[in-house]
Amino acid sequence: MPPRRVALLVLILVFLLPALLLGGLVLLAQSEWGERFAEKRASAALGRAVEIDGISLQLGWPPRINFDHLRIANPDWAETPDLIDARGLYARVMVPPLFARRLVIPYLGAVQARAGLEMDGKRATWRFGPEAEEKEDSRLVIGRVYLGEGDIRYLDKNEKTALDVKVKGSAGEGGSLEASAQGQFRGEAAKVTATIPELNPQHEAPIRVVGKGSVGRTQASVDGTFSSGGAVDIDLALSGQTLLDLNKVSGMVLPDSPPYRFKGHLKHAGTDWTFEPFDGKVGDSDVRGTVVYRKGGGKPFLQAQLKSNLLDLDDLGPLIGAPPKTGKGQTASAEQQEKSVRMKAGSRVLPDQAFSPLAWAKMDADVKLEAKKVQRPKQLPIESLSTHLVLKDSVLALKPLNFGFAGGRVTADVKLDGNQKPLRGDMKIDVQRLDLGKLFPTAKSMQNAMGTLYGRFDLVGHGMSVAELFGTSNGTASMAVDGGRISLLMVELLGLDVAETIMMLGRKHEQVTLRCAVSGFDVKDGSMNTDSFVIDTSDTVLKVEGAIRLKDETLDLETKAYPKDMSLLALRTPLIVGGTFRKPTIRPKAGPLAARVAVAVALGAIAPPLAALALIETGPGKDTDCGRLLAEAKAKGAVKK
Repeated sequence: MPPRRVALLVLILVFLLPALLLGGLVLLAQSEWGERFAEKRASAALGRAVEIDGISLQLGWPPRINFDHLRIANPDWAETPDLIDARGLYARVMVPPLFARRLVIPYLGAVQARAGLEMDGKRATWRFGPEAEEKEDSRLVIGRVYLGEGDIRYLDKNEKTALDVKVKGSAGEGGSLEASAQGQFRGEAAKVTATIPELNPQHEAPIRVVGKGSVGRTQASVDGTFSSGGAVDIDLALSGQTLLDLNKVSGMVLPDSPPYRFKGHLKHAGTDWTFEPFDGKVGDSDVRGTVVYRKGGGKPFLQAQLKSNLLDLDDLGPLIGAPPKTGKGQTASAEQQEKSVRMKAGSRVLPDQAFSPLAWAKMDADVKLEAKKVQRPKQLPIESLSTHLVLKDSVLALKPLNFGFAGGRVTADVKLDGNQKPLRGDMKIDVQRLDLGKLFPTAKSMQNAMGTLYGRFDLVGHGMSVAELFGTSNGTASMAVDGGRISLLMVELLGLDVAETIMMLGRKHEQVTLRCAVSGFDVKDGSMNTDSFVIDTSDTVLKVEGAIRLKDETLDLETKAYPKDMSLLALRTPLIVGGTFRKPTIRPKAGPLAARVAVAVALGAIAPPLAALALIETGPGKDTDCGRLLAEAKAKGAVKK
């Protein structure tokens, strides 16, 4: 044979023989013998019963394999009998991983199928081999799944999740898959419906999902895409009775709150979930901004930048264990309404709901909030609010918590250490430039007052609630006013000067010079004991002694007035401020008043005009050393800044 023909024959054999061999293998795989052989090898490799009927192969990259029927059994510990029982199944199979004994299927579809997907700890029905309970990696990796008509049972005992999912519809251009699921998700009743329009059967594009559902009391609706690798890009609407309900669903540590609703754009890329931008309402407060939740490689971390045009102050109450208001026009959940009723029926004012330091250990956080305007009760002259909350290793800090208050500001640094048992709270509060005229907006006698208030509180307490922290606190508290003017009518009333009060009724807006006002308290085991408490006006010196007991929320104060001028008719006697924070009482001290009345009666028995002598006030009051008192207040931190 001529050399040229020999060379041509060799070339034909070189190219034709692999094709013949490959064709033979395809025919062999599609034969009855090939199907039984594949069953045995698959059963041995997976350690499960496998049934195969009607194998056909299609060349391509990656190659496609079709089955008329495929069943893979679940392990003995599972409740559902089969991992998959499918008819009209087709899949793309990646070739390189096969050499590492791994089956990677980027796309799996079936005309009709039932599936049992279960987890129990590290065990999962889709993990195979003797190491299946010890390693996270599986020999079987499945990307996208399409079911023309399917029933999926998903169970996760550790997560208290059991869902029945039904899928039907078609893929491709003009097609649409309809999916619905109901059951339990993390212990909460769940129900979801979704539409997947024009799903690409060749796994070439992100999956678009339009759906809505509920988990417990949380409702959500989504419209967006889900991509391979876990990427998410959706518009999300979320609402519920309290953010606390999201803790189970999301794994985030969120506070109890009034009912809420949000709309925004949610993305997931890498380890970050980003909700930006979003806006909505929590209770009666508007809120907008950005939230990033990072999960992966360590402790989860929440970062948020929040702004509010109008913040309803009582919506912050649940953060410290106090429910929001429940009156007309107020927003509160059913549980918060019940709690509000209980608190109103009780005798306490300070919130006694326990903190949750165990939950603080699950996540770190950095949250900033700024409110331009604050809606609040008439008695509280709060104008604005901003704060920076940091949660790190079970230590929660508000540093700082700023209030625009009565024309000035109140700045608090609060640190709650959840690592200590009981929890330790450090509270430092700085009061700067509060306008006396604005400080008591509902007190008519103070509306025209003049002067600026400064103060400082340094307290340390231990306990599991706000009430316990204050009830066990130790430290100091001081306030000071350096000059100003206040209502003379109020001063005379405090001194029980009958004659002066009667004269003042016609000119009730007249003011008197306030030389200084200084209060200092030593706080011991929750009892605020007066160290110095003096109000010095050009008319009268008022001195206060006693204690404010935070532990049982009671008042035990005695106010003594020392007038600087003479009065012909005065029932001068100390005033006792008592009762509780919720129901304070003010009454004249009985002993001195009775003694003065008794003297008046005795003198009147001698000669009626002499009775007035017992009611004459000679004006023993002297100017206080305001400089010394203000210096002492300054030493305790009540200082102008």
